[in-house]
Amino acid sequence: MYVCVCNALREKDVRRAAEEGGATRPAEVFRFHGCAPQCGKCACHMRAELISSNTCGNCDCDDAAAVTANYEPIAAE
Repeated sequence: MYVCVCNALREKDVRRAAEEGGATRPAEVFRFHGCAPQCGKCACHMRAELISSNTCGNCDCDDAAAVTANYEPIAAE
């Protein structure tokens, strides 16, 4: 599924940036893929995907349970 339509980034691209590039924020995902944010509508979905990739950006832990303990999916608007 597309996360960022402006840059044609899919969920798998966000996960790849997190896993291979260590991305923890949307800006780092864009940087990893050599593009820049355009409209910004993808930020919430991208953050949720980073959280589900066990890369929350709030700490240096690798504990999936700790990272996702308070995670609630973001409802579609």
